[in-house]
Amino acid sequence: MSTNRNQKSRFTLLLCTAAMVLPLWAGPALAQNAPEAEEENSTEIIVTAQRRNERLEDVPMSVAVVTQESLANSGINTVRDLQNVTTGFLVNNSGNTPQPAIRGITTTNAGAYENNVALFVDGLYQAAPQVLNMDLPNVQDIQILKGPQGTLYGRNATGGAILINTIDPGNETKGMAEASYARFNDYRTKAFISMPLGDSIGFSIAGTLRHTDGYYKQVSRTTPGAFVGNFLGLRQESVRTKLKLRASETFSATLAYNYLHTSDPRGVVFAYIENVAAPFTGTTGNATRPRNLGEAGGDVSIVDLNMHEGSLKLELDTGIGKLRSVTGYSVAKLNSTFDFGGSYVPDSYSRTITRDRTWQENIDFAIDAIDNLDLVLGGNFYQIKTDFGIPSTAFGGPAALGGPPSDPANFTVPLTDYKKLSETYFFRTKSAWALFADATFKATDQLSINLGGRYSKERQDVSGYKLNFSPVTGLPTTCAYSIAGETVAGLPCGGSVLVNGVPTFELRSSAKQSSYSKFTPRASIRYEITPGTNIYATYSKGFRAGEWNGVIPGDNPARWFDAKQESVNAFELGFKTVNSRLRFELAGFYYDYTDLQVSNTQVIQSGTPPVATPLVLLANAPKAKIYGLEGNIDFKVNDNLNLRAGATWLHARYGDGFVINAQGVCLNTAIVCPGGTVLGTGQSTVGFNVNTDPLLTYTNKGLDQNLSGLQMSRAPDFTGFIGFDYLVPMDSGGLRFAANLKYTTSYVVTNPNVWGGDERSALARAGALPDNTRALAGTPFAAFANVQRSRQEAFALLNASVTWTDPSDSYYVRIWGNNLTDVKYRVHYTNNGNGTYAPIGEPLSFGGTVGVKF
Repeated sequence: MSTNRNQKSRFTLLLCTAAMVLPLWAGPALAQNAPEAEEENSTEIIVTAQRRNERLEDVPMSVAVVTQESLANSGINTVRDLQNVTTGFLVNNSGNTPQPAIRGITTTNAGAYENNVALFVDGLYQAAPQVLNMDLPNVQDIQILKGPQGTLYGRNATGGAILINTIDPGNETKGMAEASYARFNDYRTKAFISMPLGDSIGFSIAGTLRHTDGYYKQVSRTTPGAFVGNFLGLRQESVRTKLKLRASETFSATLAYNYLHTSDPRGVVFAYIENVAAPFTGTTGNATRPRNLGEAGGDVSIVDLNMHEGSLKLELDTGIGKLRSVTGYSVAKLNSTFDFGGSYVPDSYSRTITRDRTWQENIDFAIDAIDNLDLVLGGNFYQIKTDFGIPSTAFGGPAALGGPPSDPANFTVPLTDYKKLSETYFFRTKSAWALFADATFKATDQLSINLGGRYSKERQDVSGYKLNFSPVTGLPTTCAYSIAGETVAGLPCGGSVLVNGVPTFELRSSAKQSSYSKFTPRASIRYEITPGTNIYATYSKGFRAGEWNGVIPGDNPARWFDAKQESVNAFELGFKTVNSRLRFELAGFYYDYTDLQVSNTQVIQSGTPPVATPLVLLANAPKAKIYGLEGNIDFKVNDNLNLRAGATWLHARYGDGFVINAQGVCLNTAIVCPGGTVLGTGQSTVGFNVNTDPLLTYTNKGLDQNLSGLQMSRAPDFTGFIGFDYLVPMDSGGLRFAANLKYTTSYVVTNPNVWGGDERSALARAGALPDNTRALAGTPFAAFANVQRSRQEAFALLNASVTWTDPSDSYYVRIWGNNLTDVKYRVHYTNNGNGTYAPIGEPLSFGGTVGVKF
């Protein structure tokens, strides 16, 4: 405890010193440049972080902004790319779900769960995280709000919020179109046009198309160590339309429709390359398993999302402020079908089709007619209904069901020949509403004080049931059953056990209900030292509602319970300054986290005989502490040369009492390891794969682990970037050179688990915490017991481009390259009873782009 107090004291002293020294350093220079800044507004950036238009330097929080111009100059195509030019921001994956992290706050919950960094597009909350991977053809700007945003943006904003604003139709015709081709047969097109249809109405349409062959190497089905081309190709299409009516000088209405389709199987790359179990000893086909990062195999890999979204935005200037309503409805269907074995062995695959239907209404009233007071009042209603449109179904192949082995080199077992092992049904409805108020009082010309708060209420209703089938002779006659209080017809009849080969099934069902509520205040004080230079201090609270597992854990309703709601108290002290050539920001922050939701993937046995299938289990880390320093600088050296740099130092650690059942390695022969029955049994054995690191060859075991004090997932201790763009002018066009280097220290990618663990549950040991050293005691690996295993080593990404624009600034040609040093880095890293797998980011890619703008 004293160590924590000393750390906090040192951190507080550091922040106070920075707050006193920086104004003294910057003040005289800024005072000299203030008139120039007033005359030239080239560095002025307007943001809506506080639900009203403000200059970036006047907002008392850390906000990263990328404008339409800087998107092009930096070679940014998707929100994911922003991590290369934004401090404290990282995007990884968990299964098929893109998951952002801001200053160490992230979620690792894979499946039909919402992220705890909220994403908004044109004021609408986006439940489908796949939007993070889409190309951006008509973006006005992107704002990344760092730190909890519970008051103004509500639920699921414990880490922050990402605001994407697209271009509205105006009174003039403008647009762009471009086409690109790159390595891996990657071709993409995107276009946008906005035009007036009359004096008071405008229309815009934007579209994207991208197809690639994929950058994974597909292992040969017939020849060990050989490859047959690229694998896991990407396909994306999107259309965004807007029709805006300006009925008067004070009232406008915008009707929008958006369509998104993405087929991105990279999220189901179960290429077990470490700790690979050999569950089918003697089965042919093991020799052609993937062995290294970037290799993949398997008989089916599908992650396909279709989403339709409609919205209506109404804006009224009342004379005392702007009243805005944004209403949206969306329907999304996600098909995930994958070979969980990750090889050509005909063992198993699963299929799930998840449907989400979302309705939301957002109202805010920004009042600016009161002297010295900016007031925002508002509220929102949100409902999402989730169900398995086609039940989550597990299928077993002959290698898992005791059939004769078949060599994949000579014979492929059709998926239609696999036997149905189980069907899982899941239904969930979330209904949430909130009211908020936020006021900024200008006490003097230099001093502003902010107070705000939101009350949020959420209810969740979940129900589910599961049918486990005998795959021996097919399905029994159907019957009707009462499930969660409703009669469901068409279910198979039968008992609960398989007797003498008679086809039968098990029925496990349950219905649950939960509710969550939270008051999330914020307060800040800002002082303007000179025009364009501010210091501020902010307190805010974030909130994320509880969550339920998407399946009944272990088919046992008694184990089905929700993860607790999470919350975070955040403190930030910052300094901002801007003039005609320089923008500089420095912030220090401290977060106190409670009940952080975490998840880990376990393997359960389903069917008769049992076949391994994945199960994501939710839990809570009782406490976590995060603190750090962050700085950014943009410097316009002259009219043609721009420099930018930023860095984040971060200390993010789980608190005391964080216990989880996760995958370790159990080698201690003096204990009973999981799966054993007597002393000295159940130990990890040497698995199928070969590796120079012995720990990466032993099979995984589910162990109780104490992760107290260890690094949080996706929270590297240091990240930094530096970049530039330089224009050789030619009339209104020219030749622009741009480059960016992003460096990241070693960090936990997904699962925070360790190599060791305890074979006995904490409850069985009278509440004592697990002893991680037990699983490896007395072995050469004892020193690794508390070492986190799913780590990405430090790496750097270098991107560069050269763009020629014709003298009229209408046509352009760009040659670009990403990851120029061809670094292999993991975007997901996790393990289960089958082994350890790690999907990677895109390796070296290069290509060309041609475009026109008008």
